[in-house]
Amino acid sequence: MRLAAFGVAAALSLAVAPAQGSTRAIRFENRVDGYTIALPSGWHAAVIPDDGSATIASYRPRSVYHIAVTPPREQTWIRLYDEGPLWSRRHFMRRRPPRLPAAVPPVKPFEGFGSARRLEFRLDGHAFLAFVKGKPRGDVLSMLASIRLTARGRALALVQSVRVIGRSVEGRPIRMWRIGNPHSSTRVLVVGCIHGNECAGMAITQQLANLGLPITFDLWVVQDLNPDGLAAGTRQNAHGVDLNRNFGAMWKRIGRHGTFAYSGPRPWSERETRIARSLVLRIHPQVTIWFHQPQAIVRAWGRSIPTARRYARLAHVPFRAIPWPNGTAANWQNHLGEVSFVVELPAGRLSLAGARRYESAILGLPR
Repeated sequence: MRLAAFGVAAALSLAVAPAQGSTRAIRFENRVDGYTIALPSGWHAAVIPDDGSATIASYRPRSVYHIAVTPPREQTWIRLYDEGPLWSRRHFMRRRPPRLPAAVPPVKPFEGFGSARRLEFRLDGHAFLAFVKGKPRGDVLSMLASIRLTARGRALALVQSVRVIGRSVEGRPIRMWRIGNPHSSTRVLVVGCIHGNECAGMAITQQLANLGLPITFDLWVVQDLNPDGLAAGTRQNAHGVDLNRNFGAMWKRIGRHGTFAYSGPRPWSERETRIARSLVLRIHPQVTIWFHQPQAIVRAWGRSIPTARRYARLAHVPFRAIPWPNGTAANWQNHLGEVSFVVELPAGRLSLAGARRYESAILGLPR
């Protein structure tokens, strides 16, 4: 899997089936998630690069991004998600994956979507989730039944799901990859970048998302928590706040707007730190690794020291026991009773060999 395919650099795929009255149909390919679907004549489809979902409609929507849409009379709108090969009880609330239903279900309200018909089903080895709005036309079910994985879709078999878990101050997506065994009690969270000018860790998260071998634990990967800072080449987010001084443990006012480590006006004032808080409180990882630069060490404090020291040994880098500054992410997680530590990478870009070394240490950490 190539992470660029999930990013804003990915091209927006569009397809239009032949006009109404034609008996021909086309197979639309979602090149992000890796599947094809047969579009009835006159239907339109587009892939959303932010999360790989597809918008499919019997008319031409004004915006393929808008989900609180109301289709024109007698028309149908669908948002289709490929949840991957592993069936998540959190998303679907059942152990046995259902088949595509024989009839379109009734309309229900769903947060963010408004009123829609929700279909959960499994086809070609992957779990799919579809929200259907408008007229429940008979060709909807036959169209969904036509889904087939491509070679890319089969190559993504180790990735359980890819989600946009929130957006930055300037609206850039913050994505989360879930990889490995969702039924494992061992959960590991890796954050590739929180300071926008210290993002060499994204090379490591890319290696994790490209895994070619199965893993036994539940791995959660956030590529970049500060996409605005990355775009601007700044340590801070778009509000000028150092996100790693904005977490709510031992927080205190540091600096002022425009200074190097400005903590923000209050703890959790920033959208990005609240997104991180929601994710951590949702999954309660046993271990969290935050990548920074440029000190080329592993640092930890308190109960995180034994695990961090072992990671340093696996990665062949020095370890230092150093107390946390006020308001840092690892400090907050340590106060929750979780193991969380920082891996400081060297300055500059990380070589492929270096990325693989740090990746290998992550995979070898759970015991």
